[in-house]
Amino acid sequence: MQNICGLYVSVSDDGTIKRNLTVKSGETIKVERTTVNDEIIAFSELNFKYYAELLEHIENMCEDSYVEITDSDLGEAGIDIDAYSEILKTVHKLIAALEESNLLHGTLLRTLLEDQIPPDDGSAMYLINSEAKITDCLSSVMKLQFLISDILYDLRSGTPLDMENKYSIFKSTAFTQIQTLGEKVTVQYRFRSLIDYYIFLMMRFIANQPSVNLCQCCGKYFIPKTKRTTLYCDRIIRDNKTCKQIAPALKHKRDVARDSVIQTFDRTKRKMYKRFERTNDFSNATANSLTLTQYYDWLSKVEQARKAYLAGKISAEEALEIIIVE
Repeated sequence: MQNICGLYVSVSDDGTIKRNLTVKSGETIKVERTTVNDEIIAFSELNFKYYAELLEHIENMCEDSYVEITDSDLGEAGIDIDAYSEILKTVHKLIAALEESNLLHGTLLRTLLEDQIPPDDGSAMYLINSEAKITDCLSSVMKLQFLISDILYDLRSGTPLDMENKYSIFKSTAFTQIQTLGEKVTVQYRFRSLIDYYIFLMMRFIANQPSVNLCQCCGKYFIPKTKRTTLYCDRIIRDNKTCKQIAPALKHKRDVARDSVIQTFDRTKRKMYKRFERTNDFSNATANSLTLTQYYDWLSKVEQARKAYLAGKISAEEALEIIIVE
């Protein structure tokens, strides 16, 4: 069954995830083992600037592909076939580039588009619907990350999760399951979409009711390994030492400055992606609009500032000047 392109996942009782990825060539590659918690936290931290730039470029091409059908009495709009062909070529080139940098994400974006775009039936509506599907597939991964970030925030703050409305996508979803009979029955799940993969993980994450903390040193989410109060995570922060090792040794004055930078970063990040959510769509041109490209451009800049500050390369004042948005 693993000859079908996609990600094959099995989850052990302790939350360990085993993964095999079958790529377009038919080759199956073992992917590093991880856990449900680690995958969700890592996904929440990804910078999708590449996706955002790809989406913006494709949307511009789609907009330029619209033409008026002059031989129609209704003056209907259609899609220029040559322009549509160029869009498909561009999408596949950019997916190939993504496969080079992140094979798992690139492969699952390729399979998602294969599954979402139906065979060409020769109609003008097919071209219009296909363009809409392409942009929706590219944006859906980023929108899911925003939703997961909101869940992490709610869990950390003790806010009950709104599973009936805001987070209803995580209540019930169908996945492809593969059962194999050997000495015992083994179960795998096959994913051809990053969306389905992360929904699958998030359902387990929520069910486990994890304690979500924000590291008081680096400002990133983490799941404590014990039930004891834990302020710092185990990420390597600098000089091959973790936040847990470095933070207690910092002077009080430095602690106060660090707290200001970390809290301001967290607060401003939420402000910025809430501003994006209020934009409603990617073409809204109001004064307070924020496109995905603008959001991830800003995020790249402020993450570099935070990293430079924690490494002692810039002052708290310099970091805050970069992070704070009016």
